[in-house]
Amino acid sequence: MKKGILLLLLAASLLTNGAAAGKDDNGSGKPKKIVIGYQAIPNGQIISKDFGWLEEATGIPVQWVQVNSGSELNTGLAAGSIDIGLSGSSGIAAGIANAVPFDVIWIHDIIGDNEALVVKNDSGITDVKSLAGKRIAVPFGATTHYHLLAALELEGIDPETVEIFDMQPPDALAAWHRGDIDGSFIWEPTLAKMLESDGKVVIYSRKLAAAGYLTGDITVARKGFAEKYPEIVTEYIKGEIRAVDYYNTDSAGAAEAVSRQFDIPAAEAARQMKSLVLLTGRDQLTDSYLGTPGNIGNLASVLKATADFLVTQQTILKSPDLEVFKAAIHPEYIEKALEQ
Repeated sequence: MKKGILLLLLAASLLTNGAAAGKDDNGSGKPKKIVIGYQAIPNGQIISKDFGWLEEATGIPVQWVQVNSGSELNTGLAAGSIDIGLSGSSGIAAGIANAVPFDVIWIHDIIGDNEALVVKNDSGITDVKSLAGKRIAVPFGATTHYHLLAALELEGIDPETVEIFDMQPPDALAAWHRGDIDGSFIWEPTLAKMLESDGKVVIYSRKLAAAGYLTGDITVARKGFAEKYPEIVTEYIKGEIRAVDYYNTDSAGAAEAVSRQFDIPAAEAARQMKSLVLLTGRDQLTDSYLGTPGNIGNLASVLKATADFLVTQQTILKSPDLEVFKAAIHPEYIEKALEQ
């Protein structure tokens, strides 16, 4: 369990960089397509996807590829098969620690009640302390993996006493219905489906964030792609700024967009979106988050602290200096997007 993300990243580092993402179209100076890794999380990325804003702005076909965890995204980035993608902050921290070639360009959301440890009502689990001997599913390398380990540490529970299974959300939901697991630390919309099927929440990520384990969903651009096509990265950011502004001015319309993408009622989409904190472009450039090119913000320290914790859990081998995390953060794309 503890070495799951490490093994994935080491395998990814052996892959070549000759995948189809970001290749030129007959010397035109533009890629044939843009490959974006997304997750089923009700934030601005899904709104932008629904309206097709990046395709509209660039005139380039966009291939949307669903990834279920930071481990999957890091593998795709290292292989050169994904150009831009979203991951939870723990996956980003692990990627930086393992020198996956990407630039941090945007924070999609700060996680609150969108992620939680959910267990079956008849599991006998009443709190984190009663997880010993139980079967818990979590996507290795995801923010929920980080929060599960953090919750166990806060209660003094050895992770080795818990049967922790590496499962992506669809697999965890199937295992839940089969009765193969007692619980899962998971995010929406899988969280809601488990709650609807005889589940209850033991702890929300919001509580762990308040205890010092802040998590969020972050977008990165593959370094080779960003260096070659900085204007496309800027257009992507413009779409994200537009999506957050749209949510803030027309939350009902934003919920409709998410409902179309997730095939859920608009009311449920609205409920899920309210469980997240969406940041504007101006918010992102403050000291609390990305900061500015000349003054990188607190996000670097959050990622460093996350990596430090992952080392203690033997999930990654080492956590580099803070300066390495600062160097991975690139607020200039947000600055350019706001200027245009």
